[in-house]
Amino acid sequence: MNRLLIYVHFNKYNSLSNHVIYQLTKMRHIFKRVLFISNSYLSEADKSLLEKNQLITELILRENRGFDFAAWKEGIDKFGYKNLENYDSITLMNDTCFGPLYDLLPYYEKYEDSLTDFWGITDHREFQDIETHDKFEQHVQSYFMVFSKKVVISEPFSKFWKEVKVFETVVEVITKYESHLTAILRDAGFSYKAIIETISRDASKMPYPNFSLFAPEVLIQEKCPFIKVKIFDFNLGIAPYIIDNIEKKSDYPVSLIKEHLYQTDFPHKPFLIEDSYLTTAERNIYDKKVAIHIHVYFPDLLTRFLELLIEVTCGFDLFLTTDSKEKQSIIQEILKNFKFNVFIKVFPNRGRDIIPLLELRRELSNYEIIGHFHTKRSDEVSYFVGDSWREELMAMLVKPADNIISQMNLNNNLGVVIADIPSYFRYNYTINFARESEALSPIMNKLWDKLKRRKTIDFSSLDDFIMSYGTFFWARREVLEPLFNLDLKDIDIPEEPLGQNTVLHVIERILVYLAWDMNYDFKISPNEKKLPPFIDRQKNNKYVIELTNYADTMAEMVKAQQSELERIRNSKSFKVGSLITKPFRELKKMEKSENL
Repeated sequence: MNRLLIYVHFNKYNSLSNHVIYQLTKMRHIFKRVLFISNSYLSEADKSLLEKNQLITELILRENRGFDFAAWKEGIDKFGYKNLENYDSITLMNDTCFGPLYDLLPYYEKYEDSLTDFWGITDHREFQDIETHDKFEQHVQSYFMVFSKKVVISEPFSKFWKEVKVFETVVEVITKYESHLTAILRDAGFSYKAIIETISRDASKMPYPNFSLFAPEVLIQEKCPFIKVKIFDFNLGIAPYIIDNIEKKSDYPVSLIKEHLYQTDFPHKPFLIEDSYLTTAERNIYDKKVAIHIHVYFPDLLTRFLELLIEVTCGFDLFLTTDSKEKQSIIQEILKNFKFNVFIKVFPNRGRDIIPLLELRRELSNYEIIGHFHTKRSDEVSYFVGDSWREELMAMLVKPADNIISQMNLNNNLGVVIADIPSYFRYNYTINFARESEALSPIMNKLWDKLKRRKTIDFSSLDDFIMSYGTFFWARREVLEPLFNLDLKDIDIPEEPLGQNTVLHVIERILVYLAWDMNYDFKISPNEKKLPPFIDRQKNNKYVIELTNYADTMAEMVKAQQSELERIRNSKSFKVGSLITKPFRELKKMEKSENL
């Protein structure tokens, strides 16, 4: 059969996701010609990838105006209505779905044999939104629509596309075009089919009768060949199970789902984090130049770091910074017992461990992988707090340095490795995230703008920050480059004693997001200290109970104040006072009226 595919692509970060490449690869054998229309920028490398692999036969680059319907119209106009008669069917599709989970060719053959006029993956019943009053007619959902030659050469079909205009909102496109196209063709006597027919199904438990978004269990059970990208936004709580079932019941590589959602959404969603633990490298490989920086504010803690670094077989250069010549002398004395290629530099005691790292930008410019640590001690709290925190961070990031460096050599997409949450923060509720977010988010947003990052993020919208605890981490130099280029003034750097919610705390929390902005992945080095999740649950429940009790107390106080106000209003003295002041209130009203 002579089939044509007109495929519309859009990526808000101007990338070509691997799930799109997979989609075109798996479908290419069905079509004689594939017109690829991108509503976003495509790099020369991406265009070359599409063309050299013969995934497409034609390409149109355009502005993202009018969404997919305006793009499809442009594609149809490119071929011309007369030339469309040469095809047995035309498929209009966009990249808002993952798949195909199963081979599509049998579906094409089934509907061609039954002389079906047009068909799609899912349909949508007639529906009116109670809040917006937007009305949607019964229709085939437009992320995948196939039209037979009988429909394509018809006057209603050509008339519809000739009249398509550019709308600025998605709702307008859906109501005017997506839902209306089916109605036009049905009124013209054409019939349609959907692989997953939903019109007669029970939708009473769904917020909207949109099975492509709110019924993942139906789609998976009935082997729907495509899963909408947005289905994971609307089903966050069961997203891991959706992915598990796709993996069990199809050959679709679910890593493409997680990769695309990570790159185009945010990195902190639970079902994306679950695969973030660092594993053991299949082999040790050290072909990248490595630097390790340790800021040594407490020289007495340096020996423990050096004892761990002795065991590291990967070659590295060691950079030590401190805040006085006296401490430098102590450090040099300690180093006599070790053999490292060491560079030592003294900086003023300002900016803790972060500013010394950033001041080493030139010295670190030739290194591809950088480890950053410091002799952490929390003198303001119990010895056991700082000691446990530091020891666990070292066990997670310094002790397994060979494995981490190997992983970063083997996986070019790995940009940052951070430690798991230290056990102290699982035993204790130490941070009120709502208050922390309220204080830090404006600073994080301001820094993000100053760093001129490619992706858009509002840190105040996050439920939590994925952070490098203690600012211990491993990173590719490219990830740190924006920070190295950051022109921090003295006024931006807090003086000691360091308070809370400073730019240094922001940098501690922003590293993973810098990696995400560059499409790098991050990994979490697991804590050797294993704690049952019931500990977290008890801690969180205690906090929820405290919040509930506080809310109940406040509600009782408000209720008591309202009762007291009502008692005062009903009192005799209040009524007499009102009579006395009434003339003055009326006079004020008259004056205001005259002024008007």
